[in-house]
Parts: sequence; structure tokens; C-alpha cells
Amino acid sequence: MMRNPMGASGLHLGPEKQWSISKSDGLAENTLVIFTSDNGGIINIAGQKAVKQGHQMNGELLGFKFDAWEGGHRVPFIARWPGQIEAGSVSDQLILNVDLLSTMASLTGQKLGPEDGLDSYDILPALTGSPEKPIRDHLVMGASKASHLALREGDWCYIGAKGGGGFGSAKVGDHGFGGPAALQFTGQVNSDIIDGKLKKGAPTAQLYNLQSDVSQSKNVILEHAERAKTMQARLDQIKASQGTRLPSRGL
Repeated sequence: MMRNPMGASGLHLGPEKQWSISKSDGLAENTLVIFTSDNGGIINIAGQKAVKQGHQMNGELLGFKFDAWEGGHRVPFIARWPGQIEAGSVSDQLILNVDLLSTMASLTGQKLGPEDGLDSYDILPALTGSPEKPIRDHLVMGASKASHLALREGDWCYIGAKGGGGFGSAKVGDHGFGGPAALQFTGQVNSDIIDGKLKKGAPTAQLYNLQSDVSQSKNVILEHAERAKTMQARLDQIKASQGTRLPSRGL
């Protein structure tokens, strides 16, 4: 196993031996390999040590694992499939890891039942080509706190509460370190937070345009109140539907 010098919160590459074997016997040329993660980096004790060494685990993205902010769930998704996926190609489609259920069912010729993978979309067309239309027009993301359910529509991200909704200890050295204090610790900026604390009178929800502000530095909900209202209404509809994939659900 290859060890990451950043510690236990870093990346461990375990299957390199199996990969070398598959390359030698030709399987690599007929195998879809996906490299991704289930969440952003965590600011636990090992993560704090990494930050002190100059490592920004989530790059320019705000927040950490368990947060509703982009740093909590926006991760790389790299796929290799010779003859099917063009080398070096890039897609701007919205996808979730949960979409792998429908995608693998499609790839293997399996049919999902009406109650299987209710939020899972087939992203195979995005892997093997460039669909003219978005496969998804939205994503729903969850933080540790149910109050911080987030909705992504196009370039817009709406979070239905203050803060990130993840770990909240303000004490450096705690495993549960997070929230505004952790943003101050890492030098991240958000307009609702000052000196490691939520501002008094900060809006009760958040709205960001990720095209112009991928770091979510400015909450623009007051400038776009109608959009936020519409997105909250859609979140309520999605929660009531118990699923989003089936066309009959009208979402």
C-alpha cells in the first residue's frame, strides 16, 4: 500500500498491484475503471496537521466532509475505458455517485425495478459521449444536519440554513472541529462569517452562483430572493416525493 505523507486522512492507493496484473493480461483494455470519492476531505486531527503543512485538501472549495458547502461533496470523477471513453475528454454534466447504480444496470443490461434507485440516473451517455441535453437538471446534497439539505440547479446552489451543517467544534485539535472556526483556521472566506463565527443577523439560508463564485465566498440570497424561494419550494417537493428519477414524479 502506498502511504500518503499527509497522514490517515490522505489518499491510499491499494489496488495498484491488481491494476498492474490486469494490464499484463489485457483486462485493462476492456475494463471501465472509475476513480472518485464519496465526499470531500475532513478537517479532523490528521486533516488539521495537513493544513498546517500547507495542504488545502479541498482546493478552493468551501468547507469539509459533512458540510453542505462544495468542499463537503464536490469531488473528482475520473473514468478510463479504452475504445469507449475518449482520452482527455471532459464533461460538465451534473452527476452523483448514486448515479452509478442506474449506470451499471444500463451497462450490464439489467432493468431496475420501479422502486430501485429512485434518485439514480444513467450517466453512461456522459461517459461515452457528449449528450446535447443535461442528464440531470439538479442535484440534492445532504450535510450531517438534516436542516442543511442543499439543491444544485445549473450554476446555482441553495442551502436551506446557516453555516455548513457539518462538524461544529470550535476547538482546534478536536476530531469534530469544523464550521466557522475551521474556515478561519484554513483561511477560507464566506460573507456570513467573521472572526470564526456566524455574523449576527446573517441570512437564514444561503444562495451561491458557482459559475462566478465556486468558492462560495458571497451569499447572494438577498439579491436573488425569488430564485431562493423557488429552489426551496423544489426541495420541499423533492422531499415529499421520496425520489426524483421516475418521470411520473414530475421533478
